[in-house]
Amino acid sequence: MDLGKLYEKYNILIDAKNNVSEHVQDFADAIEGARGGEKEKKLSTQILSKFFKHFPSLQIKALNAILDLCEDDDSMIRICAMKALPLMCKDSQEHLNKIIYILAQLLQLEDQEYNIAASSIKSIYRDFPQQVIKALYLFIQNSTDVNVREKCISFILKTLLTTPVNVNKDEIEDTIIDESKKLLTYANPEEFIIIMPYLISSKYGKTLSGANNLLEIIAEQMDLDQEFEHEEIGSIEKLIMCTKYAINLFSPKCESNKFLVYICDHVLPQWCNLYNVQNSKDVQLQILKLLAEVSLHCGKLENPSLQVASIFNLLKLYMPPPPDTDDTTLPSVDFTAVECLLFSFHRIARQCSDFLTQDPEVLRDFRARLLYFSRCAQGCKKVLNHTIVSRVTVQSKDVEKMKMAPSILENIRALIKDLFYTPPIYKVSITLSFLKKIVTPEPSVAKTGVTMKRHIPITFDGDSNKGMKQLKNSRGDNLRLYQPPSGKFSNNSNFQSYDRSGRGRGGFRGRGRGHLNRNWRN
Repeated sequence: MDLGKLYEKYNILIDAKNNVSEHVQDFADAIEGARGGEKEKKLSTQILSKFFKHFPSLQIKALNAILDLCEDDDSMIRICAMKALPLMCKDSQEHLNKIIYILAQLLQLEDQEYNIAASSIKSIYRDFPQQVIKALYLFIQNSTDVNVREKCISFILKTLLTTPVNVNKDEIEDTIIDESKKLLTYANPEEFIIIMPYLISSKYGKTLSGANNLLEIIAEQMDLDQEFEHEEIGSIEKLIMCTKYAINLFSPKCESNKFLVYICDHVLPQWCNLYNVQNSKDVQLQILKLLAEVSLHCGKLENPSLQVASIFNLLKLYMPPPPDTDDTTLPSVDFTAVECLLFSFHRIARQCSDFLTQDPEVLRDFRARLLYFSRCAQGCKKVLNHTIVSRVTVQSKDVEKMKMAPSILENIRALIKDLFYTPPIYKVSITLSFLKKIVTPEPSVAKTGVTMKRHIPITFDGDSNKGMKQLKNSRGDNLRLYQPPSGKFSNNSNFQSYDRSGRGRGGFRGRGRGHLNRNWRN
């Protein structure tokens, strides 16, 4: 059908007004116009969206025509078709699921077309928020395209949640939480990464039952009942990712026991094998930091001596015994790793306080290591103070380490002090250095060696008139100078300085991308 005849059909439908539903054939001809040229397709789209509600018997056919235009080679026609879908849905809610199904698939487009598809969904969402949310989750559940599924989940949690609607937002949030929980049961790793942070930060994750339920889901995702596959980088990434999520849910009433037992019983025994992993040092340090945080929320263990032994054996690996010679060279040690292991040992060993005292030889060897490591820490602290005081230029990658170093060394000192009691005690409470807000240490002015501007000396004899005049001019005429004590008290004053410091298993799945699915058609 050419453009002129299509305009005739449009005018007929406009002029019919209240009797427009009688012109079924004219509307059917307008549907056929969607197969014409560029101008015919655009005009046909306008006619179909404007009079869609008046012709129920032709609505499926009209939707098919719009879907064809959504796949047109011309991007402007695709955009025009996407803009028509919210208008067709507004007065014909029975097709909402089908229209959302189309638009959800179009979220895989890029740039302007993605924005139009997203804007069309938001337009329908403002009128029917609950129905749109359920329709999107139903589409996600039935879709096999992982790329489209991921795009839809992100769209719901990052876009629709911030879109204003005229209904109670709490009801919408409840629907999203319920649907997201269902989705987690069959979500792939990419979807899990999107959904879990939302549920943790939601009101559901802040309840005791919600936190426990999410921890069960995380534990299932980690396969805590299976052996740790250290040779697969996917298993290591999953361990780190899931443990980080779990840490946000731990509390005195949501204990971390099963996670700590898994790390101690399955991960730490494979420690030497992790050296073969790419960026092994960074990976190992991440795991040790997670172990320290997990141990902070650990409750009563069934057999704590097993977990303590795993931590203790790894701790000795990081804390070398003192050398047999008088070599004063400081060994290369990882203070952050030692802080994490000492903290974990200190937290869990209190559940079996006789662990170190059962064998005097073990305790003697361990204290020798502690003493030697403590001396290494003191040497490191001196070097650090010299670097700060002398303002030695350091590489940017070392700046953050220098900021954390004082806190790390102080934590190690406090933990070692507890272990040197007879018998060892486990009472000191510290905050892990990487959980503290770091304050950059300031160099001491007295030790910088920098020439300071010379100030007017404070004198108390008659030659100080010039200086006093200058002080009066700069600070006011009513300045009262300090007078030192005189008489019998002047020689007996005793001021003492003091120091306050004292202290799916395996890797993730790939992504695919396909064409629009038309299975919804009747």
